Amino acid sequence: MTFFKLFTPISYWLLTVLWLFIFVFYIKRIVKRKLESQLFVTLLIILSIDAFRTLVESIYFGAWYTALVGFIPKSIHTFLIRPENVFIPKMINIIAAILIIFIVLRRWIPEEEAERNKEKKHLTELEKEIYERKQAQELLMKSEARLIEAQRLAKIGHYVLDINSGYWISSFELEELFGINKDFKRDVPG
Repeated sequence: MTFFKLFTPISYWLLTVLWLFIFVFYIKRIVKRKLESQLFVTLLIILSIDAFRTLVESIYFGAWYTALVGFIPKSIHTFLIRPENVFIPKMINIIAAILIIFIVLRRWIPEEEAERNKEKKHLTELEKEIYERKQAQELLMKSEARLIEAQRLAKIGHYVLDINSGYWISSFELEELFGINKDFKRDVPG
C-alpha cells in the first residue's frame, strides 16, 4: 500500500477532528456573544457555517477514501460514489454559500455601516470636546494675561503658600514690588 493511499483517508479524518474543534470553538463563542460586538458575532456565524460545511465534506470524503483503501467495508465507498449521494456534500456547499451571502447582505453590511456611523459619531464628539478644551484654554490664557496686566498696572501681586509642604510661588509683580531675586528658591521646605 503506497503512502498516498494511506495518507489521503488519514488526512481527511485529521481534518475532521480539526474542523470539529474549530466548529465547536465558534459555537461556544457565539453562545458568549453578549461580550462581543454584533459584527463579530455575525463573523462567527459565517465562520461556523463554513466550518460545518468543511466538517461534513471531511467526514464524507474521509469515509469515501477509508472504504476505498479497505479499512471499512467497500460497500460504503460504493454507496458514497453514487451520484445521488455525491450530490449531498455539493448541496451542503451550495446551501452554505447562499446562506453566507444572505448573512453578508442582510446582517454584515448593515452592521458594519452601523458600527462605522457609531465610530464617526464618537469621533465627532471627541473632536467637539477637543475644540471646546482648546477654546477654554485660550480663554484661560487671555484671562491670565489680563490678570498679569491688571496686577502690573495696579502695582499689586499674589502669592500661594502651602503651609504643610512649605511650597511658595508668587507673581512677577509681587517679586518686583518686594525686590525678590529671580534665583530665590521658591520651594521652601516647611
